[in-house]
Amino acid sequence: MSQSLIENKVAVPKEFNKIARRYDMATGLSQGYQSDLNRSAAYLQLNGNETVLDLCCGTGKSTAAVLPFITSGKVIGVDNSEEMLAVAGKKFANEIKAGKLQLQLQDAMKLTFEPASFDAIFMAYGLRNMPDYDKSLAQLLPLLKPKGKLVIHDYSLSDTWYSAAYWWILGYVFIVPISFLTTGETNIFSYLIKSVLNFLGPKELEAKMKATGFTSVSSHAQPTWRAPILRTFVGSRG
Repeated sequence: MSQSLIENKVAVPKEFNKIARRYDMATGLSQGYQSDLNRSAAYLQLNGNETVLDLCCGTGKSTAAVLPFITSGKVIGVDNSEEMLAVAGKKFANEIKAGKLQLQLQDAMKLTFEPASFDAIFMAYGLRNMPDYDKSLAQLLPLLKPKGKLVIHDYSLSDTWYSAAYWWILGYVFIVPISFLTTGETNIFSYLIKSVLNFLGPKELEAKMKATGFTSVSSHAQPTWRAPILRTFVGSRG
């Protein structure tokens, strides 16, 4: 079943619907999960008055990383899983009421925003789930205002001989069993392991960002045990 998700990624949001109410519990067991998101969000270099697109926001863990940097601006969280957005909506009810946050159900491959709508875009654990990486990146570039930043936070296996084996062991020995205990599901987590093994390496993703037209492209490994598997990618609209 997880292999079919690799081949048909449009089905991924429906799988996330199944685990939405237990997703925060599962990710909460991953040491450093929120700290890593916070660290990546800092690369947006926000002043506080910006309009930020939090793409593939899920239950709002990425949203929680961006909101502290926003004062007079706002965050627009987009996801294609109704149930994940429902969890985020309850979690951030006060911010939504205050006009600091807006949540929208949209397909990330078919965004409906006008060009130059955003000062910054934060995409955490999202690009890897897109059916077409090139099309996704090409869609995001014109949504940014000039000098606007795109920050991608995702698993991307380092160019070392052991990174794939390291991820395989981490995934099948720890992530899948623990996630089953917390959510009762294995399909989406088995897909997670395979999708990372099939995803772009750091140099490949940097090259795609540059080919799309992003400038000042860089990537940054997350600390400690996540260094071989998790990175922050930064690019700007020139």
